[in-house]
Amino acid sequence: MTSKERVQMAIARAQPDRVPVDYYARAEVTAQLAQHLKLKPGEWVEERLGVDLRGVGPAFKASVSPLCYADPTVEVTPEGIYRDIWGVGFKRNETRVGSYMELATSPLRGLSSQEELEDYPWPTADLWDYSTIAEQAEANAGYWVWAHSRGTFEISWFLRGFNEFLLDLMTAPELACALMDRVQAYLVERTRRILEAGRGLIDMVEYNDDVGAQGGLLMHPDLWRRYLKPRLAAFVGLCKDYGVTVRYHSCGSVRAIIPDLIAVGVDLLTPVQTSAAGMDPEGLKRDFGDHIAFHGGLDTQELLPQGTAAEVRAEAERLIGTLGRGGGFILAPSHVFQADVPVENVLAVYEAALGSLDAG
Repeated sequence: MTSKERVQMAIARAQPDRVPVDYYARAEVTAQLAQHLKLKPGEWVEERLGVDLRGVGPAFKASVSPLCYADPTVEVTPEGIYRDIWGVGFKRNETRVGSYMELATSPLRGLSSQEELEDYPWPTADLWDYSTIAEQAEANAGYWVWAHSRGTFEISWFLRGFNEFLLDLMTAPELACALMDRVQAYLVERTRRILEAGRGLIDMVEYNDDVGAQGGLLMHPDLWRRYLKPRLAAFVGLCKDYGVTVRYHSCGSVRAIIPDLIAVGVDLLTPVQTSAAGMDPEGLKRDFGDHIAFHGGLDTQELLPQGTAAEVRAEAERLIGTLGRGGGFILAPSHVFQADVPVENVLAVYEAALGSLDAG
């Protein structure tokens, strides 16, 4: 089977020739893998690992800092604050195994009225160049091609502040909704332009909106259903109008809203953080496997950085045998491979799926 056929069959919850695999990693990990695998110029880690998905997207028109959180950094202040297109500020946090961007400033923390939103410098979809998307997709025609969108909730609370935004949802919902609608309008228009530019060559859009923590949702499920579900449904509807599948991303425990994700038309749930409450693979497959597919599953909190290659391979095989039984599963880590994950553990994931790294 081609990668595209394999993923399409898995998302349709039918058994492909083998479990599809995906790959997310820090640049340091990819460089280590390329060296370990002795790749030649022009060879790619994803090809050697048998990865079945490829991402495409627009290019940001302006020159930006290479360091960012999710959206481009358009300003770096003398204090070392990296401001993105929303005006949200991040700081670079160095660790013994690499660095990551940490939320530092929320520009709308002092917001008190909807009128103040009128004068805020909102980003627009015009910031991006969509002209090469079809070319990117054509170059990956044999793979499952996907595009990415951030989510309304995460950007809104980044702008407002976490406590402030959740309090708004409870005590000033009109203010919270006005803010979310500004964010949603940008996300919808940017995604619409991506899909138009893709000329029918894009298979899937990911909507990335973390709403889960280790023990449960970040808010009461009824609050999510009242304010976030309708906006997700509108986004999914846009994607369905273009004939593409939808992958919903949220880390943490999201079991409480999986029936709602199914109801609005989400096809694939990622990253299946199996260490979070209620996210055990057997239960997810039993209760929801007839209605939604799963992506991810391999624990990046403890197993991948601390386990042995044999333990990683055994867990990958367990996930293939549970979530992947009868289709409906794409094997991947539950977050990016961080710099503290040994190369041998990364390879063990793909050996479990392919048998050997020369297969696929």
